[in-house]
Amino acid sequence: MSGYQSVLKEGLFEGKTIIVTGGGSGIGRCTAHELASLGAHVALVGRKIEKLEAVKAEIEEDGGSAEAHACDIRDEDAVKTCVKAIKQNNPAIHGLVNNAGGQFPSPLTGINQKGWETVVRTNLTGGFLMAKEVYLASMSKHGGSIVNIVADMWGGMPNMGHSGAAR
Repeated sequence: MSGYQSVLKEGLFEGKTIIVTGGGSGIGRCTAHELASLGAHVALVGRKIEKLEAVKAEIEEDGGSAEAHACDIRDEDAVKTCVKAIKQNNPAIHGLVNNAGGQFPSPLTGINQKGWETVVRTNLTGGFLMAKEVYLASMSKHGGSIVNIVADMWGGMPNMGHSGAAR
């Protein structure tokens, strides 16, 4: 990110640990880079460790600090294990960006129950599980902030009825 300059104050998140779910691509990847550029130690969480390790390497190459954790946020035991590992590496978790989400373009008539439940478990249950575990592990004692990334479905989401309903 040569020449990149954030609109936010330099060092704003210095000394803070912030988890970013879905940190291996898209909005999560960009958010993780931004937070790291502002001094945060970023804990990248996602299902594919290869993608997370690539983003971690990018952040470190730019002088930032990150760690990578493979986790399916739809699985309560996996979330508990993941948050525990992050907490073991860091004195406190100061922030959570609940960014992980999933959908697939299809009219509602083309979605079966398994597809519907997968989207709901990712977009709703996963965010809930992450928020609960981060709160229990750290924020209940130290405070912190949770940001939930959601789809802008107010103008309609053709062929994305499952996402609009889930969010």
